[in-house]
Amino acid sequence: QALEYFQKSLALSEKLGDKEGIAITLDNIGFVYDRQGKYEQALDYLQKSLALREAMGGKGGIARTLKNIGNIHYHQNSYSQALEYFQKSLAIREALGDKNGIAVSLGNLVKVYEKQGRHTQALDTASRAAALAREIGETEILWRVRLTAGATYRALNQVPQARLAFEEAITTIETLRADVAGGAEEQQRFFESRVSPYHAMVGLLTREDRPAEALTFAERAKARVLLDVLQTGRVNVTKAMTGQEQEQESKLNSQLVSLNTQISRETTRPQPDQARLTELKAQLQKARLDFEAFQTSLYATHPELRAQRGEGHTLTLEEATAQLPDAKSALLEYVVTDEHSYLFAVTKAARRAEAEIKVYTLPIRRDDLTKQVESFRNQLAGRDLGFRASALKLYELLLKPAQAQLKGKTNLVIVPDDKLWDLPFQALLASANRFLIEDAAIAYVPSLTVLREMTKRRKNQKIDADSDTLLALGNPLLGKETIERATLVLRDEKLDPLPEAELEVKALGQLYSPARSKIYVGAEAREDRAKTESGQATILHFATHGTLNNASPMYSHLVLAAGNNNQDGLLEAWELMALDLKADLAVLSACETARGRFGAGEGMIGLTWALFVAGVPSTVVSQWQVESASTRDLMVNFHRGLSSPQRAAKVKATKTEALRQAALKLLKNPETSHPFYWAGFVLVGDGR
Repeated sequence: QALEYFQKSLALSEKLGDKEGIAITLDNIGFVYDRQGKYEQALDYLQKSLALREAMGGKGGIARTLKNIGNIHYHQNSYSQALEYFQKSLAIREALGDKNGIAVSLGNLVKVYEKQGRHTQALDTASRAAALAREIGETEILWRVRLTAGATYRALNQVPQARLAFEEAITTIETLRADVAGGAEEQQRFFESRVSPYHAMVGLLTREDRPAEALTFAERAKARVLLDVLQTGRVNVTKAMTGQEQEQESKLNSQLVSLNTQISRETTRPQPDQARLTELKAQLQKARLDFEAFQTSLYATHPELRAQRGEGHTLTLEEATAQLPDAKSALLEYVVTDEHSYLFAVTKAARRAEAEIKVYTLPIRRDDLTKQVESFRNQLAGRDLGFRASALKLYELLLKPAQAQLKGKTNLVIVPDDKLWDLPFQALLASANRFLIEDAAIAYVPSLTVLREMTKRRKNQKIDADSDTLLALGNPLLGKETIERATLVLRDEKLDPLPEAELEVKALGQLYSPARSKIYVGAEAREDRAKTESGQATILHFATHGTLNNASPMYSHLVLAAGNNNQDGLLEAWELMALDLKADLAVLSACETARGRFGAGEGMIGLTWALFVAGVPSTVVSQWQVESASTRDLMVNFHRGLSSPQRAAKVKATKTEALRQAALKLLKNPETSHPFYWAGFVLVGDGR
């Protein structure tokens, strides 16, 4: 999109003969190609800009373009050429007395010197750049040069100096973070490109065999936006909006509803018009951008809406240990970096209260880990019978290093990172014939600090399991008629009827009793009803189609009946996030509801994240396109595991144990023994 607008701008500038405008736009186009990794195209546009600027004689513009060309060579690992252009840019900026430009140029030189192993020059230049950045208040430059300085000190084995440099980089980022405009999504996007100093500190402290301190920095880099919401509550934007703003919001929302409805109708036609669909989808993308821009602008117009940044105290080892209910539990936290990854394991012995914390360095690059995880997930999702070798290999990589510490542990709380959010740990093979789920119940959480805050919330809410009330919606009526299908039904984007989902929610109604449940199917399973009635239930259950939007995960959605009040039937993640929910558990019995975009420093951004923000501490979601009949059995058995038999015996099954037992029933059935049938659903959040 940026490229499209810059090309239009270039054409207008050329028509007007505006040389300065042409040069600026050529630079911008070069920058976009650089971001896309199209370096030859980037250099072509930047060289044109440089020639034009040299003909015009504007020194400041020449310095900027030289810097941009230097960046291209740096990204191509051509460090000698990068150095040449950065030095030329610096010389011009020094002659102009441009302090900001000097600081930028010095920061670029530091990067090159560090890559070339010229440590003395890197440190001298970094010191000069940092001093200037502090003087002029350029915090973005400051944290970057201090990060590079820290890496250089680390290479020289000067650990105290490296730690000081990383700490200043982290402190500077924390300061910047407090000034981010916009809501939760904007805050998350800001932070995800600034987690490298935290990872650098984790690596440094791990090397120094200081696992408890390393874990605190790993925690400081995770789920920060979510933690803010849990600690300070959400801001009510609507209350502060003017009448004109409310009218504009309504108009933008109506536009989204209209386009979603048109796309849905066109998609379900026997022969969809692909040209019209393409046009409608382009209009929808534009409408979404307009809506997001409006939402972000509200925070600039109303400074009082700025979300409180909950500067909660750093998680201590004692607090982490408190999340372990007994000696049979373990907390496992992963940190994935470019070169290798780390596994933190926190356990406690049966006869003493103190915790044992160890950190293990996993020798695998981020890119290689991503490929292995994606390949394994695709094997399971595709019912590939040759999955066992991958399952065993990933277990040996990710869990076997801590095998002695994990011996006898039957309850695991896992904090994934990066692509590991896509990995069904429960389907890993600890031996040739034994899955991890056969030995342990598993919950996934965004961070241990978030788990701490969820525990506080549960205590404050004083949730009574004996007074659970269920709201369940299943097999919503889509289109003019529902057609029974006897063939295998996947809950996917084809939007076919789901008779098994209807049986699923009706069975749950009987399980919880009519007095404690509201069950809606067909035309009654409406989006407006889900929004208005979900705030009163303690358990939410949606048995319907789910659609993952990888590009814009907050538009991933559950498909319901359109119903009344200008609703399109698509309950999107951003709409879920806006709800005020009191439920202790939400079950999204649909396809790929566990997935989304990996937001560095936040985890998986999508439906689960939205439900956390809305106030739900536990969500059961799926990692691939699930099959309806086995999903029905899994879900009914899961809810049965949470219900009366255990309560009557005064022994309430945890959510993770209930899900584990439901999965084991499918595993033991020869027809559903493949992990495709039982490993797709995971519990994210508080598993108690």
